[in-house]
Amino acid sequence: MSVGQTNPLRQQMINMMYLVLTALLAMNVSAEILKAFETVNEGMYKSIDLINLKNEMTMNQLKKLYEKTPGAVKQYYDKAVEANNISDDLYKMIEGIKNQIIVEGKGIDSTTHQVSDQANLEIPTRILVNEGNGDKIEQEVGKTREKFINVLKGVKGIDPEKFAKSSITLKIEKSNKDARSWAAYTFHMVPNIAAITLLTKIQTDIKNTQSNILDAMLNAIGKEDFKFDKLMPVINVTSGKSAVSVGEKYEAEILLAAYDSKQLPQITLGGKDLEVKDGKAVYTGSTGNQGSFDIPGEIIVTNKSTGVVTKYPYRLMYDVFNTAAIVSPTKMLVLYAALENPISISVPGYKPDDITATITGGGTLKPDKNKGDYLAVIPDVRTQVIKEVKINVFVKLPTGGTRQIGTGTTFRIKQVPAPVAYFGAKDGGEITVGELKIVNFISVTLKDFAFDGLKYTVKKFKFILAAKKSTTVEDGVGPALTQKMKTAMSSPAKGDIIIITDIYASFPGSSDKRLPGAITLTVK
Repeated sequence: MSVGQTNPLRQQMINMMYLVLTALLAMNVSAEILKAFETVNEGMYKSIDLINLKNEMTMNQLKKLYEKTPGAVKQYYDKAVEANNISDDLYKMIEGIKNQIIVEGKGIDSTTHQVSDQANLEIPTRILVNEGNGDKIEQEVGKTREKFINVLKGVKGIDPEKFAKSSITLKIEKSNKDARSWAAYTFHMVPNIAAITLLTKIQTDIKNTQSNILDAMLNAIGKEDFKFDKLMPVINVTSGKSAVSVGEKYEAEILLAAYDSKQLPQITLGGKDLEVKDGKAVYTGSTGNQGSFDIPGEIIVTNKSTGVVTKYPYRLMYDVFNTAAIVSPTKMLVLYAALENPISISVPGYKPDDITATITGGGTLKPDKNKGDYLAVIPDVRTQVIKEVKINVFVKLPTGGTRQIGTGTTFRIKQVPAPVAYFGAKDGGEITVGELKIVNFISVTLKDFAFDGLKYTVKKFKFILAAKKSTTVEDGVGPALTQKMKTAMSSPAKGDIIIITDIYASFPGSSDKRLPGAITLTVK
């Protein structure tokens, strides 16, 4: 924040107000919201560990097949290695940026094993938006996605473009209606733990895509009628998420990699048989309650020739979390009566078009120009007693219907401070003859009020000039002085008294109000 040249003192005051507002916004991020992000982040790390274990098993299987029949498997094995290298490069780059946020956020707390400064809003904004790391991530994600598609080109039985739409979960999504960059849209003024969680989500997408490509390589070998000596259970999260919000649909495919499509294995989960079609079963998990789910299962295969039964155990793990809504007033931490108070509302994981909001306790909430922005209008507290209101946020569920996020955010209601009228640059006291001759209008403003764009308009006033020889009384309409008023002040004498009283003014959305007091000036 630089200090302006024309009015450095005013710019310094604005800079100070910005710093205070940033601090207050950080305080407004509740512990419940931070805990929700913390829970999601931990859940995704568990998922990454499971995916890494599964990928290691897949690579071991590919390596053994390559060692036995290198001529038939070399293409698939080499492409799997290439996919691993592509995945590792982007994963490590994002991990480096996450570590920078963690270090600047006072590192990891030794007791909670979480980032010490979770609520800091400045660090993610600076690192990911101002310093361009968010733009770098967006570019590298796009390049990596193209690299993954190129890996699939030339593989028999795989359509790269079709595979990309269904199985390459790594991509950057941004609303076309928002003019901001993806980095600013995603990371501007979000807490440390939220930024870290969003980066971990990208890393999860990297690992899921890597896993899907490895599975594709293994399955492609099977399509070439290669006879496997071992089978491996595979869990494919078709919903694209291993951690979902309460009420969202969680769906996973459970199948055998390189399996015989003519054989129907027995697939169980949690002690219950699943319906098997074309060698695979689809499981739809319950998401009615928040928590971590760990369900054991088995894939049982019977050798058609020998009758030998082989069991392949596996575990299905996923997390269900309560999504936290972030509601931040864009100008103040309170709402002012009789004004259009700008409110910004967002819910991580949901597009602005899927979010709605209501206000209870009094007033109205209407959409502003940009998606996600609203205007809260509270009635004048002098005509209706309102001490506080609550903003309620709802999201559309993929399965239909809506769900409220949290229990609502409460805002205190304050009255706009009394405006002050000015005769030129004076609100009272003494005035010189020179100052008197250049005054053309009456103005009204607010002292020490940080609400941008609030302007008063003078509707009418009464002008009184008490001179030694005579007294002039004139009514004014609007802010301008009449010609009669200017003529009366053309030859002022020391000791003459000017009184501006019965001043009525209004601002957009309000009716005309009589200002308390009057302007009294003495010519010196």
